[in-house]
Amino acid sequence: NSEFGRRGFLGGIVGLAASPLLGTISTPTSALKGDLGGPAAAQATGKRKLGSLEVSSVGLGVQNMSRTYQTTIPSRTEMISIIRSAFDRGVTFYDAAEAYGPLEVERILGEGVAPFRDKVVIATKFGWNIDLETGQRRPGLNSRPERIKVVVEAMLKRLRTDCIDLLYQHRVDPQVPIEDVAGAIKGLMAQGKVL
Repeated sequence: NSEFGRRGFLGGIVGLAASPLLGTISTPTSALKGDLGGPAAAQATGKRKLGSLEVSSVGLGVQNMSRTYQTTIPSRTEMISIIRSAFDRGVTFYDAAEAYGPLEVERILGEGVAPFRDKVVIATKFGWNIDLETGQRRPGLNSRPERIKVVVEAMLKRLRTDCIDLLYQHRVDPQVPIEDVAGAIKGLMAQGKVL
């Protein structure tokens, strides 16, 4: 059956790509079961410096942890398990953005790292014109300083933390001078909300 073949193939690729990091993975399809990583599943080894931050050499991006793929919707429980399994294997760097989900992956990440938040580095990104209540994408970008402050407050709540370790401007907003953006970030750093 071609549907089984496509799902099985895609599920197998995802499982094999993640297995060195996560060990045993069960995919959403019933076609693939069993141990893909085995007892010799790799640990995240090595460290990297990002400015003053030290992170694992392997990080986990959570961009697609809430995205629907045709008929497959990631299970929140499975996504949190992946986040925590990665930490158990030495991953200390997690990457998100307000645009991923939108908003939802920051909630998933916040819940996932809650038991060990003080032992990991969270990177996230701002700059899109996204409704902070509904997650609806609006046209264009928005990096006005007052907007950045509101966005960061919302990120802190979604991430269940009092400080964002690494904050990126996801896209440069041509309507806002970069000095204004940097000034807003400097103010948030002074308040201890951004490291």
